[in-house]
Amino acid sequence: MALAQTLTQLEIQTQGKGFTRLNELIETWLRSKHVEQGVLHLTCLHTSCSITINENADPRVLNDLAAWMEAVVPQDGKGPANAQGQRRRYQHDDEGDDDMPAHIRTALTSQTMTLSVQNAHLLLGTWQAVYLWEHRQLGSTRRIACHLIGDKRATSTQASQTTATTTQTASNQTLLNLRNATRLNQQIQDRIHPEAWAEDGGNPTDVDLLIDRLHDISDP
Repeated sequence: MALAQTLTQLEIQTQGKGFTRLNELIETWLRSKHVEQGVLHLTCLHTSCSITINENADPRVLNDLAAWMEAVVPQDGKGPANAQGQRRRYQHDDEGDDDMPAHIRTALTSQTMTLSVQNAHLLLGTWQAVYLWEHRQLGSTRRIACHLIGDKRATSTQASQTTATTTQTASNQTLLNLRNATRLNQQIQDRIHPEAWAEDGGNPTDVDLLIDRLHDISDP
């Protein structure tokens, strides 16, 4: 495996105020990156929506979260009551009554999160899911930056290429060994003739010493 990283942006079309589950979208993207194990950092690139991890089984959990947020930050364009019990309008209301409340809701929640990746999947608990929480009344196209760092597994094509290279290297080494063995065998055959000693004036060569050593090893 080799360490790799990639950075991209995923687009999500929301249907208005509420939760959009992101697990399947992120998992599909993860599979295309072939990262076996690593870390995924998510950043929501907006100021009127957020990302969160919460219950994935009972939809009433999300309903209760939405009701709690509505009670804490109403979307009627007015802020908290003052000492006299009066609620003044927010100064920032360029895009409607839900404009400033959406920014406050974003500030109270989360814009980023870091997740572990294991076996090319998000490492989440049994009841956990990743959600984009839209705080505006109307739907919008949202973008999430995904920065993935981890160990990249070889694709089937890369694995085949690696195997072919390894096989070719092994074959080349085998051929080299055979060639060297053939040369040595020929040198030994040349030296076992008495005439070879006479040609060298009776002085032993390295091959002669090797032959003597082989005799020592083979003798009982």
